[in-house]
Amino acid sequence: MNRYIKISLLLLLPSLLAAQVHFVNNNATVKVGSGANIKLDNGSVNNNSGGQINNDGNIYLDLDFVQNTGATYTGGATSWLWFEGAGNQGIISDAVVNITQLRVDNGNRVILASPVTVSQTVDLMSISTGGSIELGANNLVLSPGAVINNYDASNYIITNSVGVLQREVSAGNVVFPVGNSIYNPATLNNAGTLDNFMVRVEDQVQTGYPVGGIETDGVVGKVWMIDEQVAGGSDVTMTLQWDTGDELPNFDRSVSGISHWVGASWDRSPTWIPATNVGGTSWTQTRNGINSFSPFAVEDLQQDLPVELISFDAKRKDVDEVVLTWSTATEINNQGFWVQRMLEGELEFETIGWVDGMGNSTITNNYQYIDNNAFDGVSYYRLQQVDFDGYTEYTETRAVFGVKAVTDIAIYPNPTNAILNIRFSNLEKEQTANVQILDARGRLVYSQLHSISNQEILTLDVFEKYPSALYMLSVQVDNNKPFIKKIVKE
Repeated sequence: MNRYIKISLLLLLPSLLAAQVHFVNNNATVKVGSGANIKLDNGSVNNNSGGQINNDGNIYLDLDFVQNTGATYTGGATSWLWFEGAGNQGIISDAVVNITQLRVDNGNRVILASPVTVSQTVDLMSISTGGSIELGANNLVLSPGAVINNYDASNYIITNSVGVLQREVSAGNVVFPVGNSIYNPATLNNAGTLDNFMVRVEDQVQTGYPVGGIETDGVVGKVWMIDEQVAGGSDVTMTLQWDTGDELPNFDRSVSGISHWVGASWDRSPTWIPATNVGGTSWTQTRNGINSFSPFAVEDLQQDLPVELISFDAKRKDVDEVVLTWSTATEINNQGFWVQRMLEGELEFETIGWVDGMGNSTITNNYQYIDNNAFDGVSYYRLQQVDFDGYTEYTETRAVFGVKAVTDIAIYPNPTNAILNIRFSNLEKEQTANVQILDARGRLVYSQLHSISNQEILTLDVFEKYPSALYMLSVQVDNNKPFIKKIVKE
């Protein structure tokens, strides 16, 4: 049987109840009717285990809202949990507190000592005395469709630890009114898949994450930690805001942009343009086409070039090897070079090797890397220079052509279920072909030397006894480059 405290009848009336005591609910059901108010002067709410507060009106607090395990708070569509004390107040619980509408009107802060979910509205009351919400290690989660009203540079969500503000973002600008020591909001517009995003701000930029040194110049001294709930499918345009006082020495906002930490280095801004003044000493930068998330920072173009490259060449040494050589005139903070290659027909570069740099140097340094590459098409090479701060630069691309075998070889049918034909052409004389077949694990299952002549067709009837799988055929005519082909046995 539900029990009601005696004042519940009064609270159903459109009236105001004032009390200079703490409101302690021990295993009772408290109902605040529509249009009714309960006001606790110099008091707090303690909703203990088994207690239920059903608020369809307004509950005004001068102190904290405390809710213990087993207690519940529910709010109607027009209800407010209203913090109006003269100092900082808290929401304290050992579980998530669900609030329909939360209003901060204390001229200070509401400090979260537990996670909070708001289903309709967060109102920071900047038009009145206002206030901020300090997250600490707790998240403030807005349900889909929920809004934040009346935020400004004095009233915002303070992300002073690992707690985040979470909101749903779709097409259209969604503001995350966050900051740590000062107001540094982020605005997201997602043209991709609807998703929830989590945002917080830190007051320094590291050279790398999660571990790195601290940037001391050339950047805005803030980092926006932004993540999405479900990875993939997003297409975000991001705008970040800062104050002139956030700019570290030598930062040039006339050629600035948003850079993104991508796991091993900073993906620097694709454009370097003047920042936009949005009033007084506040500035913004925007970057679009973002589909992965982690730390973001605002920096300028005028970074010290870590390496002055004199030359970079790639030449084929023989059928099997390509030699890359490059030279530097000076090096500043140079950790080294990733060697990257892309073969004709491929769409992305692959990292194939690493060469250590000299760190700091003012003399000419020569480098070499040998790639075991027998590809007979075009191979493309570039270097990715990496400094000790995590910044990277790419060289121009060099193309190297392969050496085709003298003998033309054709195979058919492929896939096969029994017989494989190998046709040889462009042979000037009878030669020897070393034919080998390897299974998917690289084990040799067939090896035979065959004497062949021009236009001869060599028939292999061995596949009938092999299980259905992928095989590798190697045909080497005399000392020419081997012909390699994948064979599918059906």
